[in-house]
Amino acid sequence: CPGPLSSALLQESSESGDMDQNTILEKTHEFFQMCDIENKGFINRRDMQRLNGELPLSADELENVFDTLDSDSNGYLTLSEFSSGFSMFIYSFMEEKNPCESPPEILYQTQWEESLGKGDEDEEEKHFCMLMESLGANSVFEDPAEVRSLWAQLRRDEPHLLSNFEDFLARVTSQIKDANQERREMESALKRKAATHDDEIQRLYEEMEQQIKNEKDRIVLQDYERFLSRSQDLEQQLSSKERELEQLFQKQRRLEHQCHELHSEQHVTKVENVKLKQVNDELAQELERTSQELIMAQDQLSLLQEQSTRLHEEKEMEIYRLTEGLQRERANQIKLNMSLSGCQVKHKPPLYITFDLSCSITTVCCNAFFLKKKKSEDQEEQTSNCVRQNLANGSCQPSCPKTGGHLQRIISIEEDHLPHLLQNNYLKRETPTSPRGQPVGKETSLNEEGGPSSPDRLFKIVLVGNSSVGKTSLLRRFCDDCFHPGTSATVGIDYSVKTITVDNIQVALQMWDTAGQERYRSITKQFFRKADGVIVMYDITIEQSFTSVRQWLTSVKESAGDDIPTMLLGNKTDKDLERQVQKGLGERLAKDCQMTFYECSAYSGHNVVESMVHLARILKEQEDREKEKTIQLDSVSSEKKRSCC
Repeated sequence: CPGPLSSALLQESSESGDMDQNTILEKTHEFFQMCDIENKGFINRRDMQRLNGELPLSADELENVFDTLDSDSNGYLTLSEFSSGFSMFIYSFMEEKNPCESPPEILYQTQWEESLGKGDEDEEEKHFCMLMESLGANSVFEDPAEVRSLWAQLRRDEPHLLSNFEDFLARVTSQIKDANQERREMESALKRKAATHDDEIQRLYEEMEQQIKNEKDRIVLQDYERFLSRSQDLEQQLSSKERELEQLFQKQRRLEHQCHELHSEQHVTKVENVKLKQVNDELAQELERTSQELIMAQDQLSLLQEQSTRLHEEKEMEIYRLTEGLQRERANQIKLNMSLSGCQVKHKPPLYITFDLSCSITTVCCNAFFLKKKKSEDQEEQTSNCVRQNLANGSCQPSCPKTGGHLQRIISIEEDHLPHLLQNNYLKRETPTSPRGQPVGKETSLNEEGGPSSPDRLFKIVLVGNSSVGKTSLLRRFCDDCFHPGTSATVGIDYSVKTITVDNIQVALQMWDTAGQERYRSITKQFFRKADGVIVMYDITIEQSFTSVRQWLTSVKESAGDDIPTMLLGNKTDKDLERQVQKGLGERLAKDCQMTFYECSAYSGHNVVESMVHLARILKEQEDREKEKTIQLDSVSSEKKRSCC
């Protein structure tokens, strides 16, 4: 018997006579909801089997219907696909066709209705069988009893729907047949494909077997050939070994003979070894005694070295103290000469005094240590006599005779007077040359034709850096515009003066050349105290000199403070092929430490004057700013005094 939904559909059809399209769609949705109980939005083959009890179709027939509705063969049906396809089944029950439009099968099925209405159940069974035979559906449905019961019910209750049902059965039967035919064709194709695949596999297997056999034969042949070759090689080696063995036998016999001879000499050697062992023992004892003496000598040498180092340090400190004392005495004498020279400025043209700076600090200190007291007394007595003699003559011109020997000058950066600014009647003394052939304390000017004029500004600049970076050569290039390749290392301190024009102002640069060796570091630090500027030099061809720049900067900051203008100068750009320090490293270091940076060449004169003029301009601008601050402070203090009054 048909399912409840099919019965309800038939009952509603009998009551209303015909269903509209909306009712059919609603019923189709109800069928879809029965299949899609999980609300997935689609149904598959398994979900379609839930209509087995609702429609007069078996499981295989429902699968055939699913394959018919699944036109795109994706394995599932959406609501739209199910509605459009399954509505045709509902319309087949509702559609009433004219006799002229009915196919031949429906025509004789309609004619049977009258005869079946009068016959009994056997005749009904006979007509149903004839219907199934005419449709060719005898072998299509697995259980035709359910279809027969639905057909009989429609025939009795709804005869006007019988033609629609028979039409539906005709279409479903045709589709099932087509599906079965397609399945048989696919099975046949699959079998053919499997057979072809088996044949291909068999062919590949035979080819592989043949290849394996060929490869095995080739390997066996190669092994045999290798075995033959190896056998021949072994035979040759065996022959050569036999010859070598015969040679070894002969050599053994010779060695046995030699061994016998050596055995006879061994006795003599043993006697000599006994004598040598005795001599060796005596030499070992002497070596041990000498080693002890050497250790004692090394200890004494270490002690002497420590004493020498301590004495050297004490000597350096004594030298520095003597230097400061002599300089203070010399400064007092210079001030006295300046006071005496003021009386004759209006009557006589000024003469310029230069001092003998021929010796460095280390050379001077030996004489100064023994002659300090005596020469100081002689100078004071000479100065007093000169003053008394000048006062008696009614003039202020010093006219004392020249002392027997030159007082060697001890250079100190605390001096605030330039020799060419001291105006008196002393004649210029001849300056002896230094041990390295370069006069120290030399004063030069950019104006060579005229005499030295009084500068508007005076700045003291100290040059520091490792030994042999070119400080002395730079100083000579700047002051004398010359280069001496054989310049030796500076001993102690040296200086020169150069007058240049900066922004229409005469500026005197007192350039102090310091020794770069480690033993002079303690003396060099003392010259930072009253310096106006510092030039830290390094050699671009020696990386170690650039690495030591930070140590020199630390010494400058400890002695002179952080505010002193500092210039970083890389020398020897004429040796660019030997460069080990790139220019970018120097620029980066100068930027980090807030310094001015130049690269120059004392050999060619490149950037020598430019760098010095730049540093002089920086010092001049700094001094101008300090003067402005001083003037402002004076004006503020005067205003405060007025307000107090």
